[in-house]
Amino acid sequence: MTKRFFSSAIAAALLFAGIAGCTPKATDALAEKSLPAPYAELSDGLLGGISPQGWTLEFLKRQGSGLTGHPDAMSYPYNSCLWAGLMKRNTDTYGCEWWRYEQTGYYTDGLLKLGYLLDDEDFIRTAVEGIEYTFANADSLGRLGTYIDKPVDTMWPICVYFRVLQAYYEKTGDERVVEMLHRHYLTYTPEQLEVWRSIISIEGMLWVYGKTGDEKLLELCETAWNAGKHGDLTPEVCLSDEKMLMHGVTCCEELKLPLLLYAYTGKSGYLEQALNAQRKLERDDLLPDGVIASAEELVGSDNVINSHETCDIADYTWALGYFLMVTGEGKWADKIEQAVFNALPGAVTKDFKSLQYFSSVNQFLATGDSNHNDFFHGSTWMAYRPTHQTECCAGNVHRVMPNYLSRMWLRRGEDGIAAALYGPSVFEFTSGSGARCSIREQTLYPFEGDIAFHFSLEGGSAKIPFSFRIPEWSTGVDVELNGKKLSGTFRKGEFATVERVFRDGDCLKISFAMEPECVPFQDQGVYFRRGPLLFSYAIPQIKQADTRVYANMYGKVPEEPGFDCWSFTPSGDWNYAWAGSGCEDIRVVLSEDDDAYPFDPGCASVRLEIPAVKIDWELEEGRYTPRMPDPRDVKAVGEEVYTLTLVPYGSTELRLTVFPELKDSL
Repeated sequence: MTKRFFSSAIAAALLFAGIAGCTPKATDALAEKSLPAPYAELSDGLLGGISPQGWTLEFLKRQGSGLTGHPDAMSYPYNSCLWAGLMKRNTDTYGCEWWRYEQTGYYTDGLLKLGYLLDDEDFIRTAVEGIEYTFANADSLGRLGTYIDKPVDTMWPICVYFRVLQAYYEKTGDERVVEMLHRHYLTYTPEQLEVWRSIISIEGMLWVYGKTGDEKLLELCETAWNAGKHGDLTPEVCLSDEKMLMHGVTCCEELKLPLLLYAYTGKSGYLEQALNAQRKLERDDLLPDGVIASAEELVGSDNVINSHETCDIADYTWALGYFLMVTGEGKWADKIEQAVFNALPGAVTKDFKSLQYFSSVNQFLATGDSNHNDFFHGSTWMAYRPTHQTECCAGNVHRVMPNYLSRMWLRRGEDGIAAALYGPSVFEFTSGSGARCSIREQTLYPFEGDIAFHFSLEGGSAKIPFSFRIPEWSTGVDVELNGKKLSGTFRKGEFATVERVFRDGDCLKISFAMEPECVPFQDQGVYFRRGPLLFSYAIPQIKQADTRVYANMYGKVPEEPGFDCWSFTPSGDWNYAWAGSGCEDIRVVLSEDDDAYPFDPGCASVRLEIPAVKIDWELEEGRYTPRMPDPRDVKAVGEEVYTLTLVPYGSTELRLTVFPELKDSL
């Protein structure tokens, strides 16, 4: 950590007073007191009881020792006081006044949640310094962040920072959060909310409404949303069948709003808006790694080399979490896992010391001038770097895995517990009868389909309605309790519930059948997956530090040793086409090395082998990943059939994921 993290003794003293009271019991009591929207099937807010284990812990440790723990490596604006003071612009010619507060708000959200998940007091201290400063500098009306700029410009950064305050409240129960946000939101008018991203204030306003019952907040939210004046994702756009044309990140942020309005009002029209908008987004823009194609604007998935921002990974999966909780349908969890297990690790180096701004499912090189998207074509935007021209993705990437962990475990009603998102973890909570409980989730998921839930119960037993999800991709499921098979109906895409008196030492085992799949991608080619994992051919690569000075970086360079900008170029062939005829031509290869970090190159516990041939396919202009060849022109070059080894997408930097398909038999 940099020395500025220890700069304020006063803030530290205030902070430790808060940390000392962060007991799991207090968090549980809070969750029980503040049950969520009345029309939501599931609820979160259990961050304080969740601990990562296994590979999820290793991921977070690398995040902590990487960019999250070394913000100076990302340069401006992360080399600043963050939200614990005023931040100056680094240039007068680029960026809006609110950008630096939005960007550091993203970062602070990830930093605080990571601090809670890793019990890292330094991370927590830094985040809470910003909270204390923000509260101490509210204006006389109670408005937060007025030092950012004009009131309307302030509203979007506060939408981002709301999630910092929400996480702090979940962990500590500090009622100032509700009080300060309540006063802040009551200063809003419908006209202010109707301005572009200000409408996203609805997320925080409804959360506060759920805590206070103040009908003024609900009325403000409904009036502003139904006016449809904010542009972008309006009720009319939601309900039409037309492709959505808007900024991708804004779309992800606004996608959750009608769903939340339904969750708090029960008005079915809002639910219809949300579900139809999501249907269109998936129809027109979803890429095989689970994230929408958005190179700033929604660009569609009709061209597989269309990329997505790393911001989209964070904002899309957060929105999908609301779809999961409000509807209670497991299919939304499948979609979250697809993006988090594939797109996230695929957009960062495995030490979490550099990231891409734009990331693509097919990327045959990643250099300072290889951006193949129309937006800033030929620039640095697809390179793996700590610093980027626009800084939002460098902040947002810190939220993705902490967000995932924070929603792995959810509540169903007042007493039920749901294992919603899978991965190795421990969850501590208080049962409906007041017994302290712990569930350890032992698994290598998503690399295998076996999950064991071990129950540790204070007092020896407790009645727990325990729910678990059946993924839609599973071709079969076996459930055992203490070695005895449980009978029942287990439907794909739904939650199954075991409601019984669990005893200390009980073990519930679930085994999901994982079969490899060959999936057509529109008319462009095919890709391969097994369970929630997408598989790619890891193109042999040369990795070199890139010390070039780029004009578009405005002088920003990594300010920490050991954090480099990289140039990845291919050192071997990548011009392959799939030469198989179906799933029977895919061979699954399993490894016994359970201790290796599965996203490190060469360490995956599962690989796929497929037949492939070389085709005539070259880089575009010698420096860009090319478009997919016309399916009618895919011809083998030579007669040799190669056996290609595919690895999890998240373990790659350069990759071939969507393969052209050889139509003619050899």
